[in-house]
Amino acid sequence: MSADLQLRIHSAPAGELVPLLDLMREHGLRGEYERGPAEVLTLGQVYRSRDAALGLCEEVAARLEEDAPNAVFELWQDPHWSTDGHYHAHVPQFGHFEAGCDVEGVPHVGVHDLIQRLSNSPGATLGDWMAGEGAGLLGIAVLAVVGEYRAQQSSDS
Repeated sequence: MSADLQLRIHSAPAGELVPLLDLMREHGLRGEYERGPAEVLTLGQVYRSRDAALGLCEEVAARLEEDAPNAVFELWQDPHWSTDGHYHAHVPQFGHFEAGCDVEGVPHVGVHDLIQRLSNSPGATLGDWMAGEGAGLLGIAVLAVVGEYRAQQSSDS
């Protein structure tokens, strides 16, 4: 079974570009109009590997964080049949966030997971929960940074 794997790198220091490009080549991640492996990295561009093995997203996310720990990136694998896709984002100062996602890489948290986590803190106000466990579950800090990069890249084009 397979589904498309997609990567968007928002920021990376110069010293981490070669490992990023090597990893992209290894997994066949290419720009929309590229026929061969990427030779240069275009920040904010979506690179795709068609029909990647399901579960490859987790391996690639771990390698990205290991090989380019100072990069800001989003990586997702598209949904397959009735199964959610899988989304990973990394922002060095805030860490890693992962969740289910749709085909566009828009992350979402399942209702059952949300109810279970809320049940673990029955006395907490919503504000308290959002300032603690909820912020992590929902990826507030990571997604805010990613959103800023996306907005900047949209305004540049």
